[in-house]
Amino acid sequence: MHRFLGRHLDAAAKVSLHARQHWRTLLVRGLIITVAIVGVVLLGKSLEADIPQIETWMRDQGAWMPAIFCTVFLLASLFCLPADIFVFAAGTLFGLWWGFFYVMVTEYVAMVIQFALARVFLKKRIEGFMAQHPRFQAIDRAVSQRGLKIGFLLRLGPVPFSALSYVLGVSRISFRTYMLASPGMLPSLLAVVYYGVVARHLTRLATGMEHHSAVHYISMVGGAVVALFVSVYIARVARKALRDANVL
Repeated sequence: MHRFLGRHLDAAAKVSLHARQHWRTLLVRGLIITVAIVGVVLLGKSLEADIPQIETWMRDQGAWMPAIFCTVFLLASLFCLPADIFVFAAGTLFGLWWGFFYVMVTEYVAMVIQFALARVFLKKRIEGFMAQHPRFQAIDRAVSQRGLKIGFLLRLGPVPFSALSYVLGVSRISFRTYMLASPGMLPSLLAVVYYGVVARHLTRLATGMEHHSAVHYISMVGGAVVALFVSVYIARVARKALRDANVL
């Protein structure tokens, strides 16, 4: 796990913070979201005859289905695997509000475990890694003085959630402040869950399982575009605030 975590922390340390990357980030993220939605629709179309049976099977599992999903997502978060894959899947499988609820609860549980792992079991290894990256040293200094503000901005900003949790776990931030700063991750989670919901609706349209007016689907896709712009803009504002605070 140490080597695996080190690779992801190294990647997080290299995330660009420059404003000129804003439109590039928007374009790349938009392309990834589009590919993900199209992939789900094509997969649903190929499984068109089986979808009713699949949905019936999922309903028959009751609470086990979300429990299994949350467990897998939790393990993936602890190993710093890309969270967006699971957050997107939550929207596709469970809808907007239940999907958001499941990923939010799982992320909070993961944050608590990551904080404990970092502070109790992985402290020396992560501190040794942070010593090689001025960015993480700056985070440590900043959260010791303005923990809540900096922690919140970091959750809004470009550093992946799981890697950030481990870094904050060995910093001088208190556990209370660490948790109070956590709502910064919620806008991004909600946006990605919504992308999954759009993929779900378009799949049901493509397979003839759902029929609404064109306005309905245009508004859903338009909402996804707005969510994309808003989420990237929020991250950009957080980047600027962190740079102005000499954190990153």
